Amino acid sequence: MRRTTTALIATAMLAALAGCSSSSDDKTTAASPATTVTASTEQEHTIDDCVAVIEQDYAQDNLHDASDEAECIGLTEDEYTDAVAEVIGGHKDEILDDAANETAWDTAWDEMDADAQADICSALQIDDPAVAELLTEEQAQYFLDNKC
Repeated sequence: MRRTTTALIATAMLAALAGCSSSSDDKTTAASPATTVTASTEQEHTIDDCVAVIEQDYAQDNLHDASDEAECIGLTEDEYTDAVAEVIGGHKDEILDDAANETAWDTAWDEMDADAQADICSALQIDDPAVAELLTEEQAQYFLDNKC
């Protein structure tokens, strides 16, 4: 009986010591400036900051996955998707117009024979003024970038 009592007392004391040391560690950690700085650094950027970066990239025609940029890195996948959707939604009319134009331009290109396509490419590459009369600047750039 005496051994059992001693074992119980020893176990209780160890538990008490363990509880004290972890409480002491928790207080030190909570008061630690490094922990506070880390927590505030993680929340430095908001979804609005990420939207601004994606918008800037869109304006510069620099379309890419920006999820690894500083302003977006702390966002969840859903938040990042919402940020991208907000930017695309703001430009949807422009995107749809461009897609419709490009589809029409692709159709017109495909209806030309290979010689006509080669002539247009040659004229575009030397910046022939006659091409400017036939094509808008947008069309000319599209053909030059995508067809020639």
